[in-house]
Amino acid sequence: MKRLIKLDRINRKILTVLQSNARISNIELADKVGLSPSACLQRTKALEDAGYILQYVMAVDLDKICINVMIYVEFTLEKHRMQDLERFERTVRTIPELVDCLRVSGRFDYISFVVCNSIADFNKLCDDLLSRDLGISSIRSNVVLDKPKWFGGYPLDDLEWKEGV
Repeated sequence: MKRLIKLDRINRKILTVLQSNARISNIELADKVGLSPSACLQRTKALEDAGYILQYVMAVDLDKICINVMIYVEFTLEKHRMQDLERFERTVRTIPELVDCLRVSGRFDYISFVVCNSIADFNKLCDDLLSRDLGISSIRSNVVLDKPKWFGGYPLDDLEWKEGV
């Protein structure tokens, strides 16, 4: 089990800065949060070890590098038994075009962000999912037309942090 550490003001600042720039050098990060480089590195490593930092990622501009279509997809399942949910979730984890998949409340069961080369490829993906006997009763899609605001990290400064963590 991962050892949790206290998210004091400095650890919160480290997380906030790293989220906006994961490539920042340790020296620059230490300067921004008011620590020595060695203390900052120790804290960052502790945040990683505790599981607060899941991964460091890079975002690419797909429109500049490849042909693509982005679609938000709503999946509704016929049944909601645990084994049906688990089977669906196991399958979607293996499909790289499903960039994310979230189980949600409301009129459908899952929402997923999908990236394909074309609508034709997306159609093949849907046909493949329906042929796998996953208990999907409906697939609704919403093609992304433009991205006026793209994910740039969580609003850490505006969220209430858990007490005692």
